[in-house]
Amino acid sequence: MKRVALIHGWGGSFAATWEADGWSCALRAAGFDPVGVTIAGHGPDGGSHDPADYADLAGDLAAKLPAGLYGAIGFSLGTKLLLELEARSPGSLGRLVLGGIGDNIFAPEAAGPALVAALRGETADPPPQVKALLAYAAKSGSDPACLAALLERPANPVLTEDRLATVKAPILIFNSRDDAVAQPDTRLCRAMPHARHHLIEGPGHVALTSDVRFREAAVAFLSK
Repeated sequence: MKRVALIHGWGGSFAATWEADGWSCALRAAGFDPVGVTIAGHGPDGGSHDPADYADLAGDLAAKLPAGLYGAIGFSLGTKLLLELEARSPGSLGRLVLGGIGDNIFAPEAAGPALVAALRGETADPPPQVKALLAYAAKSGSDPACLAALLERPANPVLTEDRLATVKAPILIFNSRDDAVAQPDTRLCRAMPHARHHLIEGPGHVALTSDVRFREAAVAFLSK
C-alpha cells in the first residue's frame, strides 16, 4: 500500500485530528496506508518546556517520517513543516495536500501571544479565535506548558517566496474562505503557481479537517 503521512496542526494530534475526523478510514478505503506523525511537544507524552528545544521543528519531523512516502497531508502548522521539508529537499515527500494555510505562512503566528497568555492562565476571557484554538488543543491531551513553549520557540520554519519557488511536488492547497487564521492565501498561491487551489465556504480554521469536502478532495488528489 502507498504510505501517506498525516501531520496535525499546533495543539493537535494524529488521534484527535485525523482519526477522529475519519481520515484513516477514508485513506485505507482508497488503498493508502495512513501514518500518523506527532509534532514535537504534542500529545500525552509531552516534551520540553524550553522554547529553545523547538528551534527546528521540521528537522524533528523529518527524523520521524518513514522512508518511501507516496505523499503527505498537513494541517496548519503541519502544513508549514511539510513545505519547509519540501523546500529543503524538493520532491522527496511525494504528493502534498496542504490544508489550513495561507499568507500567514510568511509571518509569525498572529495569535501566539494571546494563546500563550491563555495557556498560562494569565487571561480570563481570551478572544473567540483563541478560544477555538484552545478547544482544539484540549482534545489532544497535550501539556499546556509544552504548547506555550512551542509558540515561543525561535522563529521556524521561515519560508519565503524564493524558497517556495524551488518546490517540485504536486501540491493541493485546500482552504476555507472563513478561516480567520489562514486567509487570505493569494500570496502563497502566487508563490507556487503550479499548485492546485481549492477554496470552500466555511467551516473556519479548526473545523477544516472535519469537513468531508476536504477529505474527499485530498483522497482524489492522492489517487491521481
